[in-house]
Amino acid sequence: MIASRLTFISLLTLLAFVLAPVSLDAKRKKRTPPSPLKIVDVTTSPVPFAPGHEPMVITVTVELPKKLEQFDLLEVSSLISVPTRRSIRFLVKRQILDTVIVKDGKSRMTTTLLWDGKDQTRKHVPQGTYSYEARAKLMVHEEGFTKVKIVSPFARGTLDVTSPQTLSLAPRDSGT
Repeated sequence: MIASRLTFISLLTLLAFVLAPVSLDAKRKKRTPPSPLKIVDVTTSPVPFAPGHEPMVITVTVELPKKLEQFDLLEVSSLISVPTRRSIRFLVKRQILDTVIVKDGKSRMTTTLLWDGKDQTRKHVPQGTYSYEARAKLMVHEEGFTKVKIVSPFARGTLDVTSPQTLSLAPRDSGT
């Protein structure tokens, strides 16, 4: 009798190990639908970027949902980090949804973020490759507060930084 109970328990345990991955796969397939807000393009200039002169312009193009009447603001942010994933700067810009462009039947908006090439301590970063994560959020102003309603997936990439170069000025002709 004890042997049959142990066999039954062993079979139940074995069955649990066999069926558990199936139930996990079923849960994984029930992912949330794609966000109606997504970043479709990120460009940077100048390339190469040398801190100490002009800022790096990070241009982010965001595809918006079809229905925008309920939203007031678009927020685009970017986190810049070193390869060890330590964050060094967070850039953010909010703008009113008044410059929406419709192209190919899709509403888009472009935002620019400026990076001065400095880290969180306000020192120029050394030469190297840095990572960025950009994200967009649609927000609404309700009851005196700004609330996030839709968040895009991250757009990730890298930024190449060269060593700061000193500007060399040509000697002036004194005219003598």
